[in-house]
Amino acid sequence: MLSASEQGQTPSAGLTASGERRWALVLMLAITTCAFIDRAILNTVGQAIRDDLKLSDLQLGLLGGAAFSILYGTLGIPVARWAERSDRIGIVSLAVTIWSSMTVLCAMATGFWQLLLMRIGVGVGEAGANAPVQSYLSDLYPPERRGTIVGILGLSVPLGIIIGGIGGAWVAQHYGWRMAFLLVGLPGLVLAAAARLTLRDRRQPVAKAAIPPLRTVLATLWESRSFRQMIAGGVVTSFIGQAVLAFGHPFFVRNFGLSYTEAAVYFALVNGASVAGGYMVGGFVVDRFVTRDVRYYGWIPALMMLLAGPFYIAGFLQRELLPGLILLAIPGVFSASYYAPVLAVTQNLVASRMRATAISIVLLTMNIIGLLLGPLAAGALSDFYFQRALPAGLDAATCRAEMTPFCEAASARGVSYALATICLLFLWSAVHYFAASRHLQRDIDFQQQQDATP
Repeated sequence: MLSASEQGQTPSAGLTASGERRWALVLMLAITTCAFIDRAILNTVGQAIRDDLKLSDLQLGLLGGAAFSILYGTLGIPVARWAERSDRIGIVSLAVTIWSSMTVLCAMATGFWQLLLMRIGVGVGEAGANAPVQSYLSDLYPPERRGTIVGILGLSVPLGIIIGGIGGAWVAQHYGWRMAFLLVGLPGLVLAAAARLTLRDRRQPVAKAAIPPLRTVLATLWESRSFRQMIAGGVVTSFIGQAVLAFGHPFFVRNFGLSYTEAAVYFALVNGASVAGGYMVGGFVVDRFVTRDVRYYGWIPALMMLLAGPFYIAGFLQRELLPGLILLAIPGVFSASYYAPVLAVTQNLVASRMRATAISIVLLTMNIIGLLLGPLAAGALSDFYFQRALPAGLDAATCRAEMTPFCEAASARGVSYALATICLLFLWSAVHYFAASRHLQRDIDFQQQQDATP
């Protein structure tokens, strides 16, 4: 779907050797995995932080979502505009250095507000990674492989859950949550140097005036009905997913009496493995089917959302470990299938010099609502159900001072009901993906005509 002029600008026209492309993909997957580990480590050690600093679930939700997403989302577009005209590898290397350093500094926080500021700093750094990475790789690979590439990059989520979740929880249990932050922050500094020394952005820098204005990118996306529906579905799915990531580990700790490490292992294995399958479905499978009919970009994630909801709800309402593990090991395959289609459609609807901006708009929208509000909503609902489950004469403040068996039971019920309630929204997201499928053929045909125009 690239115009002839675009093909001349991008390495996918034959300027880049396949070995270089594969190394770029491997290194960018390592960087995005590092980003997810640094982003999600607070979810893994959140229960330990809550116990140590005497926090509420709402405060935990703020640290896990709002603190990170405030600047992660809002800085994404300015950084993307910078990436449209400048060296994307340099931008990525700088971003990795910033967020990794701020993760290390989280280990030194002594209270809620200090930790909040450090987490905001992590968000500042990670704002400079995702859109430039996606834009850079989309220039290395042709349109018919972009869903697959997005799916492979999406493996950073399950890899981050497994590596950071299990490793971070083990370190937190044996050496404290501060050491966990320290250890997950350091590898990013090595990856930043590796990217700067071994990769090169072959696209030539241009003057600011040479890139399409932001309003042009916004107008191009907004004129596409399929894009509007795909991003709406992505926002709802991201909202659910971020809530589950933020409180999945506490769910296992509180409901099944597991240690931090045991809970992390179970959550990482059942969620990480299934989510990895979901990214493969959303990438490889969608790329295969859309060659027959582009409406599969919407049909596949819509069907998957309808399947995900019942499994998640049943799993979060379990009071026995084995049934809970079985039920929660399945739906990640369905729920993660949305990511590659949403970003692939976005990339295929715009030109090369618009892609970083378009991706940042998608990520901004999904993160402002999903990453910001998902954990907050789950935390608030958990506190609400927690208070409702307490017997007469007990309140949340008393329980935070001393977790009696009654308090522990109410806390477990609170997080279970909160996550089950939020998973009802999968039906809403499915409606948007089905609606998008009605307009995909028209919108993609229109973009092909634009690309063919001299």
